[in-house]
Formats: sequence, C-alpha cells, structure tokens
Amino acid sequence: MRPSYSALVAVPVALVIYAITAWGQPPPETVTITKEFEFSDASKVTGSDWQTPVATYNGAIYYVYVNRQLKTLIVKKSSDGSVSKNVIFEETDSDPWHNGASVGIDRNGYIHVAGNMNHSPYNHPKTGNPYYEYAWQYMISDKPEDISSFKFVGDDESRTIPGTWITYPSFARDSNGVLFITFRHRVKFDTGWSPGIMAAAIARYDADAKIWVMLGDTEYAHGVKTFFWNDSGADGTAYQPYRPRIFFDSDNRMHVTWVVDDGNGSSGYHTHVLYAYSDDGGDSFKRADGSLYETLPITLERGDVVVGPDWCGSDGSLWYTSYVGVTADGHPAVSFADNSNDTAWWSLWRPGIGWSAPAKLPFEYIPARILTDANGIITAVDGHNKLHRSFNNGISWLSYHVETLGIHSTNFDYTYLLDTGNLRFQTYSTTTGKVKVWTVEFAGNRSPDAETSETSQKISAKHKAMQE
Repeated sequence: MRPSYSALVAVPVALVIYAITAWGQPPPETVTITKEFEFSDASKVTGSDWQTPVATYNGAIYYVYVNRQLKTLIVKKSSDGSVSKNVIFEETDSDPWHNGASVGIDRNGYIHVAGNMNHSPYNHPKTGNPYYEYAWQYMISDKPEDISSFKFVGDDESRTIPGTWITYPSFARDSNGVLFITFRHRVKFDTGWSPGIMAAAIARYDADAKIWVMLGDTEYAHGVKTFFWNDSGADGTAYQPYRPRIFFDSDNRMHVTWVVDDGNGSSGYHTHVLYAYSDDGGDSFKRADGSLYETLPITLERGDVVVGPDWCGSDGSLWYTSYVGVTADGHPAVSFADNSNDTAWWSLWRPGIGWSAPAKLPFEYIPARILTDANGIITAVDGHNKLHRSFNNGISWLSYHVETLGIHSTNFDYTYLLDTGNLRFQTYSTTTGKVKVWTVEFAGNRSPDAETSETSQKISAKHKAMQE
C-alpha cells in the first residue's frame, strides 16, 4: 500500500483541501476566460498529451490540428483578431493518438510544423506519398510569421531534424527564442522488436544557420547520439513511452522530465519518472542536486529518479507522460499519474531532502499536469473542466471552472505561460470532433487588448466555490 500525502508540508487537513484562503494563499483571483477560436471539423482520432499544437509569437496565435478529411491544418489568429487557415499536409495517416502535429516558432519568426509520425517512415501506408519516404514529416514556413506557404524539409539532410523511426515530436522555446524539439527515435536495427532499440532525444535549432543539433552523446552500446537510453522495454519488448517534457524557468534553466520502463512494466503502466536540468542550452545536464551527468546519454542506472518501483510497484503503474515546473523557491516539481487508479500526484525536490514522497493533487484524473509561471504559481489541470491554482507550493488550492475535457485533450502553450503568467491551450473532443483554443487570464496579468477575442467571460474562484 503506497503512502498518500495531502500536502508537501505538514498542516491540518482542513487547511489544505480546496481552501479559499490559507497560509500563503491570496484572496480568490478574478479570471477572464477567452475562446480564441473553435472548429468543428477535427478528426476524432487525433490529439494526445505529447503534442504542442499551440504557439504564440508577436501577439499572434498559431494552432495545428487534423481535420476529418485527414488533412493537417494550421490556423493563425493575428493580433487584430483576424483568422486565416492553410493546409500543411494534404495526407495524414488514420493512426489514433500518433497522427497529431506540433508547432514551434524560431527566434527569427519562421514557423515549424512536425507531426503524423509513428515510427516514421516505417509505419506510413504505401500510398505513393513522396513525403513518406522520409523519417521527418516536417515543414517550415517560407516567410516569417506567414502561414500562406511552407516548404517540406524532411528530404533535406542539411535542414531536417536528426533521427529516424520518429514518434512524439514536441517543440519548446526558451526565453531567448531558441527552439528545441523532443521525440522518440530508434537507435539500433537488425535485432527485431527487442529491448533497448529506442531512445529519447532532444534537438536544438540554430535559427541563423538553419540547422538542428542533436543533444546528448554517444557513450553507450549503440553509438547514436541521443539524450536518454536504457537497455530495456515494456513487457520485454522495445516499447518505451519516451515523451520528454521541457520547461524553461525565469532564469532560462531547462528542466526535463520523462517516463521510463525498466522492462517489468507494460504499455501505460511504467516504472520510473526521471528528471534533469541544463543551464547551457542542453550542452550538459545535471541532476536536481546539481551533480553533473558526466556521461551522456543518461541511463536509468545513472538517472535522477523522482519516483520508481518503491512507489508504483515492480510491475509499474505510471502513465506515459510526466510534467515539470518550478516552485517559487526555484526548486523543480514533477507531476505524474497512477494509471492503475486514475490518480494524479506530484513530487517537489528540496535541498537536503531530495524528491519528496509523492503528494496527491487535488483531483483524481490522468494525465497529471502541473504548470508553473515565472513567479512559481502552480496550476494543476484535471480532465473534469477545472484548473487548480496554488500560491503556497501546494498547501492549498483555488479551483476554477474552465473547459479542459478529457484525457488526451488539453495541450498548453508553455512559452506563453512563462512570458505572461496566463494560460493558453487547446481542448479537443473525441466525441464531437470540436477543437477550441482558450486563453485564461488572471487579473494581475490581463492584457489590455484581450477584449478583441470572440468570447470573454469573467469568473471569481470564490463565487464558483460558493456554488459548488
């Protein structure tokens, strides 16, 4: 029986569960919820929690999704409120949970879109699509901040992203505008679907040279440069969940978390959550205690383990994806989910203590998403149309009704959160095929031009709590 903790600091229970005001918690905020746009033509088999389908740049919102005709589309909402749309890929596979796309903007304003990949190019159907010969289904806009035309660069060895058998591409951008991408790739062939052939990768984009640089090193059995590798796979196969999540804090430190299977788990029920950070843009990585990963790629044996089998059991129960943020005191916090009972948890690293025993988040739903802004305010997101905010490292939470929908449907613009302190995200319904992009602004961070959006609604956490 695993221990359950209602908070990371010992205080009376009455003070920590959905407290309206508490030690360190300010009075309820007024929030403004804006529906930026909505489309009803989305494919019902697209969208998953690994994607980054929303990006903001120079006041414009960029969004990518797959429609029912299985075309990958990009939408731009300009700062004046005008909306335009274009087709990125004319053909997209009917591959549930893998055919979605991610969008990133480099520091020169060029728009990058990658998606529709599940062990690409191996798994693409034989349709004659010339793009399907190449590992990366990857487009870059011809002009900065312009979605009217794109160039396929998956066939350009000098410009495409390194790696092959690609799955789960996810973009991130640091505070200097440097673009990164994470993904899973294959590093060993001619051994069948065997443990240890997959790895977790991070690449960094040089926007002036227009080239991608793979991060990590080659000091392991297969010698292909990568960020993380382990000689294992779920159910004794090659399968690994490998969906690294990157978060940049206010000091531009890169924080990374990912889920690993030591070979004793199974798909969706994995055994370890790991962590690393970098202060030099990914040239080197450290554990939470500041000790250097002296050799790369990181392996499970040398990894900084947030939780492992001592918590989730030897046969694993961890959901595919973990999330990372930074609290007000500058320490990393990682959230993860127990797939055996649909519960959401998080752990905070503290000097002299290390990673705390997992504390339960204020809801029961997976995946367990926490986000933090530049001030360390924690937002926990559930799948039951609520956001939960804490100003005191999880001792108490304020709850807000915001459409979040279900398990795979809510994907955030992390750079926008860091820049503004506000939330911007996609919601997607597998039932109706509707996709929406929302902005949630908190009173102290509200932008002066927010009223230009289609729908705006103000709510108070205190008012909503009184209604419940």
